[in-house]
Amino acid sequence: MGDIAVRLPLMVDENTNESADRQTLGQRIRELRVRRGWSQQQLAERVGVRQKQISSYERNVNTPSGEIFIALADAFDISLDYLARRGANNATTVNVADRELIEMVQVVDRLEDEDRALIKRVIDLVLLKQQFRELVT
Repeated sequence: MGDIAVRLPLMVDENTNESADRQTLGQRIRELRVRRGWSQQQLAERVGVRQKQISSYERNVNTPSGEIFIALADAFDISLDYLARRGANNATTVNVADRELIEMVQVVDRLEDEDRALIKRVIDLVLLKQQFRELVT
């Protein structure tokens, strides 16, 4: 049975002059924060750090720890992968051989925001686990 190509939309701000592939982590954090209308202090409170730390992340002076990185993704309700390195396209093609998985994704898309966020966090953790496995092998 062959793979099925599915185009999935990504959150990309067409108004940014910065190429998303060249955007630093700090620039992404700032962009996501500003897009939501949050101050650095408001983001710091959501993440559980001081405002100075958010400022240093946005200026690329410091890099968030793994725990803070996860907290940032949760605060913005985005995937860890999106926060780490987002693509420049508005959509990406994903080849999925598992038809049941595609059907599940379609159902998930109709769930309430809270339930979708929970599923995203679970998927992020499984993917993060795989990335760590790949690093040590």
